[in-house]
Amino acid sequence: MKVTMKISYAGMVLAAMLIFTSGALSIPFIYESTTLWYKMGFDKTMLRTGQVAGMLALALLLIQIVLAARGRFLIEIFGLAGIIRWHRINGLCIGLAAVVHVTLVLAPEGFANLPIGVKHWPEMVGGGLLATLVLMVISSYFRERLHLGYKIWFLIHRVLGYLVPVILSVHVLFVSDSFHQFVPRTALVMTICIAGGLVVLSKKTGS
Repeated sequence: MKVTMKISYAGMVLAAMLIFTSGALSIPFIYESTTLWYKMGFDKTMLRTGQVAGMLALALLLIQIVLAARGRFLIEIFGLAGIIRWHRINGLCIGLAAVVHVTLVLAPEGFANLPIGVKHWPEMVGGGLLATLVLMVISSYFRERLHLGYKIWFLIHRVLGYLVPVILSVHVLFVSDSFHQFVPRTALVMTICIAGGLVVLSKKTGS
């Protein structure tokens, strides 16, 4: 692939990802959650910022799925080393966005009032998801210091990598009433299906 063509394709890929991420970040504003109706001032700002951070984590995670597939098209544009480096940095950003999301969403209610119990199962799923993401990031960056063999780490990382999008989808669809509305719910399901389809296609064709 010629250099000029690589640059053009890289620009289109990055633009598509930017548009997708921007669309995800707009959801808390366009499809406002009812929980925001009862918040005022700084509490409302924290809650909305937390929701935006959650959407950022969601968007980056869906992008991560595509990066992890290491399709030939992306490798030809960015190079294998570039994809791996992007994957690592993106994983760190996902973990940080998830921590910010949970912190700012819980802060207005107070950390003494954690949503625990059967009634709050979507929130508890989110808590488990956060722990999983943090574990994945720490084990990826400190694998040698943790004395984790590459084969064991890769197996765990791969299994969790397939489970996390499923768990995240359940959390998002049931914890936020923004996704009770047709457009965001349908968009999320379709995006997950497209990302999954791209992974399957890249595995079958190597493209």
